[in-house]
Amino acid sequence: MGRHELTINIAPVQSADIESLVELFLLVERQHEQYWPLRWALRPDIQMRYTRWITNYREKSEWLFITARRTVPQAANVVPVLTNEIIGGLAASVIEEIPIYQFTQYAFIHDLAVRPEARRQGVGHALIDYTRQWAKTKGVNQLRLMAAENNIPARALFAHYGFRVTYTEMVLPIEP
Repeated sequence: MGRHELTINIAPVQSADIESLVELFLLVERQHEQYWPLRWALRPDIQMRYTRWITNYREKSEWLFITARRTVPQAANVVPVLTNEIIGGLAASVIEEIPIYQFTQYAFIHDLAVRPEARRQGVGHALIDYTRQWAKTKGVNQLRLMAAENNIPARALFAHYGFRVTYTEMVLPIEP
């Protein structure tokens, strides 16, 4: 299926979607943990923590949790059918900037995940487009994120979309 053949529906996460969204986010978290466990060591109860985080924050105005589903084309003159499977998801929030810059807030993407079989079909772009519009309604002038250095496909998506590297996070292990 080519990139332009997929119709994507982006919507705020519903209670019934939280478990599937958490499972999707955990795919990325486990990938990060493999890159370097010292930086991304996951807690044993991460699934419960993610579920609680999304449940407790999804209705707060400064938070955004969205899902992507594909719309399956039907026969001519028939309304396309929205599938139940979540193929992408995103978590973002508005964050207060430290008080030395001219702007006071920015939007930050905490998690963005797309199922492997749905990648390179516009799902990531659709999630970012929705988030960019949401951020505009919040009055912020920047959308930020962090991408693992080893996650080349994600970094390519973000660069293609117009994100620019502005600094590099560096971690120094401290022995106990």
